[in-house]
Amino acid sequence: MRASFSKKYKGMLAAGVAAPAICFGGAMAQPSLEISEYRIQSDDCGLNACGMPEFTSEADASAFFAGDLATRQARASGAGGAPGYLKWRRNYNPYGRGEKQTVFLDFDAGGLPTFPVCFTNGAVFGVFNDYVYSQEERDAIQSRIAADYAKFDYKFTQTEPSVGEYSTLLIGLNDAPLDCSQGSNIQLTPTGGLSILFGRAENIDFRNQSKTDAAFADASLWAFLAQFDALAGTNNLGNLSGIPTTPETRAEVLSLAVLNQTSNTGAHELGHIQGLRHHDSIGAPGDGLPASGVPNPNSFIPVFTGPQDADETPLHIMASGASVGLTLTGSTITDRFFAERSAVKLSIARNAERVLEEDFFEKSFWGKKRTRIMPLLPFYVPNTLVEGDNAGSRRLDADGLVIAGAIGEVGEVDEYMFFGKKGKFVNIEMVSFSDDRFVNPVIGAMKLSKVNWDGTRTEVASNIQTFEPFDPLIFDQELPESGVYVVEIDAPNIVYIDLNGDGVPDPFPLEETGNGSLRAGDYEIAIYSVDGKMGRPRGYDFYKQRRPYQSAWKN
Repeated sequence: MRASFSKKYKGMLAAGVAAPAICFGGAMAQPSLEISEYRIQSDDCGLNACGMPEFTSEADASAFFAGDLATRQARASGAGGAPGYLKWRRNYNPYGRGEKQTVFLDFDAGGLPTFPVCFTNGAVFGVFNDYVYSQEERDAIQSRIAADYAKFDYKFTQTEPSVGEYSTLLIGLNDAPLDCSQGSNIQLTPTGGLSILFGRAENIDFRNQSKTDAAFADASLWAFLAQFDALAGTNNLGNLSGIPTTPETRAEVLSLAVLNQTSNTGAHELGHIQGLRHHDSIGAPGDGLPASGVPNPNSFIPVFTGPQDADETPLHIMASGASVGLTLTGSTITDRFFAERSAVKLSIARNAERVLEEDFFEKSFWGKKRTRIMPLLPFYVPNTLVEGDNAGSRRLDADGLVIAGAIGEVGEVDEYMFFGKKGKFVNIEMVSFSDDRFVNPVIGAMKLSKVNWDGTRTEVASNIQTFEPFDPLIFDQELPESGVYVVEIDAPNIVYIDLNGDGVPDPFPLEETGNGSLRAGDYEIAIYSVDGKMGRPRGYDFYKQRRPYQSAWKN
């Protein structure tokens, strides 16, 4: 199994290293230069879920969508059929709510003892020695990652299991060809840019449906900088890691930077294959987006108009540089932990109520169709906060629901009604295109409205897409009053992509460009509501809070 994962991830590594770098001036052929600027690559969980792709023409965009659908179909065919999660029914988890997730930490994933540092034009800058993890460092990394997942019933091992299903975290995978014919995890521009890939996950696996997926984490940057500094007399290792460094302490600093980077990146990439996304790092709930301005509110369509006070975000495992402005030192001098949103999403996989689209509709005694109003049911969420507004011993307070649905034909609008409580912050996430296990994805849009006493509706929030493609997210919407709310899902004939590289998303029609099949398909949505202060007192009885389903007539 290790060999097949390594082969697959070498291909993924090579496919994602061509992103442009930020220039810092000078030329790397002059080894006395100090590195002062860098770019951490944003595409660390596949093309469909992380970095927003950039295209130079509509033809490039059409080829991207066509290639994506072909990849999904080939994967499903090779796996022997459609993904299992398209078959589940209400309250049924095909993997069992009590089953542990086993994770194999493969510290010997890289076969070669060296790795290349390449120029983006394909030239070789240099070949450097791999960092060799001591057994003490391996044990410390396993202990750190296991502590991050301790409240979610995960098992970690450095010995490849001989039986049973398990996910694999490949540590130090950097075996790109030494001639730079396929790039590398570390790339330079001839004028001095530095572009870094610390890891990549196989997929965003919402609800952790696959127990055998994989990710890799690589801290070779620090090994490169330490070796470069020793040759050139520079202090790039200390400057970029944020750890004071002298020639005498270089080996000690290198060990610390590698241990911290590997632990944080490993937990982060593993989070992706458990279904977490970068926006799950933003917190605390109710604080909106980070105060740093990353992501930009304008990257939400329509523009996010809520607060920008989420200054706890860089403390959290699912934070990254391109998505929420995490710096390099956020991984080398900080032991990050899961945010509230991440804890909620990890708990959704095991504990949240699951229903199908048809469960929202029923016929009365007289045969008239009516819409069922679902309650958002409380589910257990452990408190993973080490510091911040919600840190402490109290369990986190979340109510939610997961719905499996489908847009059967162009023009269809699916509606889901639920009870909401005034002052709660509601997040509604659609999952389809971002999870490539959906063989028939749909690019959708969402609208949240309050249902008034006379049957009219007042729109509260809407979203077509966010800073990461292409599934919509209604983020941190405070409910203005208690009552019935309705989520409307449709698939408009438009998606927003950057067609000219100016960083501004441009409208891209689907039907007219041969991509009309993306206007119908399968999806899931996760609805959960939380308080800004999420603490729930000890002794709270979740089951006494379960409310019976109620119905409303549908005309």
